[in-house]
Amino acid sequence: MTKPGVRALIRDRRYRMFWLGQATSTLGNQVTVVVLPALVVPTRGAGMFGLLLAVESAVMGVLLLLGGVVADRYSRSLLMAVADVFRIIGVGGFLLFASHGPVAPLLIAAALTGAGAALYEPAHRAALAQVVSEELRPQANAFDASTKRVGGLIGALLAGVLLSGVSPPRTLLIDLATFAISLVTLIWLRLPRIRLTADVPEQGLRAVFTEARTGLVEVRRRPWVAAVMLQGTAQVFFLFGPNYVLVPMVSQQRYGIEAFGWVSAATFVGSVVGSVLGAKITSPRPGLWAMNALAPCLMTPVCLALDVPLWGFCAAVATSSVGVGCFMVLWYSSLQNEFPNHVQGRVFALEALASFGLQPIGLAAAPLLVELMGFTPFAVLAVIVLLTSTYAVLAVPGAVQLAAPKGEDNVGQGAALTANT
Repeated sequence: MTKPGVRALIRDRRYRMFWLGQATSTLGNQVTVVVLPALVVPTRGAGMFGLLLAVESAVMGVLLLLGGVVADRYSRSLLMAVADVFRIIGVGGFLLFASHGPVAPLLIAAALTGAGAALYEPAHRAALAQVVSEELRPQANAFDASTKRVGGLIGALLAGVLLSGVSPPRTLLIDLATFAISLVTLIWLRLPRIRLTADVPEQGLRAVFTEARTGLVEVRRRPWVAAVMLQGTAQVFFLFGPNYVLVPMVSQQRYGIEAFGWVSAATFVGSVVGSVLGAKITSPRPGLWAMNALAPCLMTPVCLALDVPLWGFCAAVATSSVGVGCFMVLWYSSLQNEFPNHVQGRVFALEALASFGLQPIGLAAAPLLVELMGFTPFAVLAVIVLLTSTYAVLAVPGAVQLAAPKGEDNVGQGAALTANT
């Protein structure tokens, strides 16, 4: 039997609308990423810009689990629409207060964008599994990853072009317009909430913690999922988080200020290629493919330590991005297939916390560690952590298949669902 392909995905009207909203939102977000420092730094200084990023990241981290609980209680498209409203208000606050005026509204704007992201991310991952059938999820996840990379690249280029001839506040209006488009698509989509047959949600803060704990229990019942999540924690802290700081720093110091543009382009291209490759893998052992895809990521810290030519540096980051893109498609598809739909919001919230909870610390610590240890010892440490954490998880039952071992009953998989999907 032939596996459904991309054409089947594109013919799905609901997926097209879902994709359109996500694509426009991604483009607009990247415009804000480029424009915000141009608004804040000249008048308020780099310290204020860093504080805004810290507030946004902190609020997102604190509210992620709540976002997962809410995504499993209510319509995920409605929750994504609410998240867009939060971010519209936040971007509006940047527009009004980024350059001048009181600081408090500016910090509130950053908190609102962080809260919007915390609500949006778990709902988005879980909603994708609700929109498309199981056999189309690898293609949908590949499209999702590629859209984020391509949309981010187009948004950055668009912002750069507009900033050369248009004022930063007017350029920021593009983000507001993209959120409006996203809102329209989500309101049209109107996904029903996923619920158990006899499910009547409790109310109050205690109920939120109870439901969050239920998501944690679901993950603990699948040790291979917990193992891969812990793997992500280690790798983000020692490798991917530091790379986020060190790659632009080294590329500019070693090759010139314009070099990071080439490095960024190589990263985007590699991610798209990796996502496409991940969607094409049909092996009964996708976990082995996913871990082998991550292994070449060691090339980036090696090239940070060695004085390679620019083309070699670009090749290294592109290869790493291919591996990450491939891994993400296989990983997200496995989670969407493994867990009952009514707990996926909480599962993806836990996945985001595990993968990126330590990233801010890694970002802050990387330059200090490099200064203390030197690039070569730090690169050796990163390579050891990468290879050890990548292949150690394969010893956990289920990790090779990215699925529960045969004969084990997934709790909740057989529960009756009432959803007009």
